[in-house]
Amino acid sequence: MFVKNDHPASVINPPASTNSAEGHRIPPRLIAGGRFLLFALVMVAALLSIRFLLTTNRTTAGLLKAANSGYLDAALVWIVDSGALAVVLVYIVIAARREKRSLSAYGLPLRASCRKHWTAGLLLGFALASLDIVATRLLGGYSFGRPELSLRGIVEHGLLWGGAFILVGIYEECLYRGYALKTLAEAIGFWPAAVVLALAFGMLHLLNPGESAIGALDVIAYALLASFTLMRTGSLWFAIGVHSAWDFSLTFLFSAPGSGLAARGSLLHSSLHGSAWLTGGTAGPEGSVVGLCVLVLGFLFCYQFLPQKGTRHSDARRSSRLR
Repeated sequence: MFVKNDHPASVINPPASTNSAEGHRIPPRLIAGGRFLLFALVMVAALLSIRFLLTTNRTTAGLLKAANSGYLDAALVWIVDSGALAVVLVYIVIAARREKRSLSAYGLPLRASCRKHWTAGLLLGFALASLDIVATRLLGGYSFGRPELSLRGIVEHGLLWGGAFILVGIYEECLYRGYALKTLAEAIGFWPAAVVLALAFGMLHLLNPGESAIGALDVIAYALLASFTLMRTGSLWFAIGVHSAWDFSLTFLFSAPGSGLAARGSLLHSSLHGSAWLTGGTAGPEGSVVGLCVLVLGFLFCYQFLPQKGTRHSDARRSSRLR
């Protein structure tokens, strides 16, 4: 998948072995598993610390209380995800230096092509979210309603939520499919690791008020889709784009609940009506059977049209030799 040369398949190869002082060889998979567990413990401690700090301030405690009641404010997303992202990135940078790897090894190459992957991901995320809403609308489960914001409010809240969901996309992809997936994949293999982390991603979403079992299943399906795009591109940037645009489109543009949370300051006074399998109920359209079908279509699209890293270059080399 992704190592210093960013080859997508190389994640399945175990890291180099390390000798102890007694001369015994430490199993490479055990080293990788230890790195994963250390990262997980640090992140759990960091998130608990951030949550505790939020409760010590009256303003942030109010925002947290509202979120626990099912209403999400963009300010809370900015505070929590920026702090958590800082911890993740600092950890990855330190780990890269200690393990003598580049950031590309953890799915974060900083190249011009990354902007193309991110932009393509944004377009796909918007398309999938729109398809989810349109299908739900045609089946009688969604109404757009009237605009809730003035022109100035649209710009201000649009920028606020847009930035918030870019943070969410970067943070959650780096957390679940960056260092964690890299190290766990070296211990147990890429797809077993992707499944384990996808299950964790989905189960943690059940902690949100209003999330449902189907919603958690949709989250797991998305996580597997994101892992597939990582394997294909050797980069997290495509998945970051999909993740950010999906959340922004459903939450702000179409003003529907997401992961059991309703956003404050969304664009429309929209409404959901009908069975939970169609609308997602309190989980929103991303937690419906329709949403799951849309994600399957997204996977088929990526499987068909997202080229594996290096494919076009190798094809070009073969063509030049034939000439």
